[in-house]
Amino acid sequence: MVTAFHGGAIRLRHKAATVLALGVFGIASAAHLGAQDGAGEGSARLPGPPADGTMGFVVDQFYAPIVPGMDACPEGLSPTMREAYLEARPPEERTRLLRQENEAELKDRWQAEAFGPNGTNICSQPDLFDRPLLRTVQSKVSWGLDLDGGAPSCTHEEFTSPSGETGIDNQEYRAMGCLAQRRSRDGTEGELVRGHRQFFASGEWTQVLLLRGVDSLENDPDVEVIYGNTPDRPALDTKGHFLRGTSFTISDVAPRNRNALRGSIVDGVLITRPADIILTQTWGQGGARDIRGHRTKFTFRAGRLKLQFKPDGSLSGLIGGYRPVFEQIQSPAIGGLGAAVSAGIDCASHLATLKKLADGIPDPKTGQCTAVSSAMQVNAIPAYVNDVAGAGAGAGAGAEAGAEATSGQGMQP
Repeated sequence: MVTAFHGGAIRLRHKAATVLALGVFGIASAAHLGAQDGAGEGSARLPGPPADGTMGFVVDQFYAPIVPGMDACPEGLSPTMREAYLEARPPEERTRLLRQENEAELKDRWQAEAFGPNGTNICSQPDLFDRPLLRTVQSKVSWGLDLDGGAPSCTHEEFTSPSGETGIDNQEYRAMGCLAQRRSRDGTEGELVRGHRQFFASGEWTQVLLLRGVDSLENDPDVEVIYGNTPDRPALDTKGHFLRGTSFTISDVAPRNRNALRGSIVDGVLITRPADIILTQTWGQGGARDIRGHRTKFTFRAGRLKLQFKPDGSLSGLIGGYRPVFEQIQSPAIGGLGAAVSAGIDCASHLATLKKLADGIPDPKTGQCTAVSSAMQVNAIPAYVNDVAGAGAGAGAGAEAGAEATSGQGMQP
């Protein structure tokens, strides 16, 4: 593979006969979320589509968005296991245990609650522990998408988005939005936002988008969307930002996934039709380029994308869908006892709350919902994206309007 600058545009040649594309859309922050569920504001400023209608992007931000502030959590954040143990003690006992000379006793006592009979622990076997529910989001405002649209679901209260769209389904946010990992004590985004970015930068979770058949960035009734994983690690600048115009190849080799979707562009917003979307979530590699580590998934049943084209060349929006309940706690469950006694994560409380609030994918026998509506913020910047060999047809786009294209070949998926 060779990349070079030619006539002010990036040129790329690849040995494999794969589809090659460069997106014409940089980094967008949560501040851009305000335009996600409205019309494509500023769509008149959007450029024309590439000559061959093919664009590529690398996802540089992917996280569960919150509505900042503490109004959503009037009782405060959900306590850690240590905090919950102390809250349950009489005031005099709490004061005694918080004295420095009693620190070891306090540690032994609260950590003992993470253990069950026969060597079980609260994160490896959370369904065997009876724990109180989490403190949940009490406000009526959340980011997300209207997912049910008349589809079978369990009774639940819907949100209104910060920009005024009603019917928003995001029970994951209701259940988990008052956790310290997602919301800092000052009401800003929690540590998970930074953690997810590190996984993307390491190449462990990296995602790319490939669009074909784009005739207009403002309105187009039919667009092919390939949303998948890549083993390629993003290139970063000196401040840790992803570089635009770098090259990636989609992979469908386990544990990675490739999702073929159809959608349309309405007022500058790309909206895909409901379909199951599965993306890789691999833990324990420590940034290594091999495929070791525990492998889990981001599973979005009846999932869809809602992404706005931005005049600065970025895509920004949401992926929504119904995620299996247990999938939400796979990371601490993999951590097992360590997640409980080191990080104070009460996996049993997490699981019980998610089960109570589950609103999607009813079990055909019991009628009980098995998944929670969910939304993740997705921001993407332009990149050269090669599809899986033999999976698509068409020519790749140049780096900017008028640039010479590099051809690829294959058949439609």
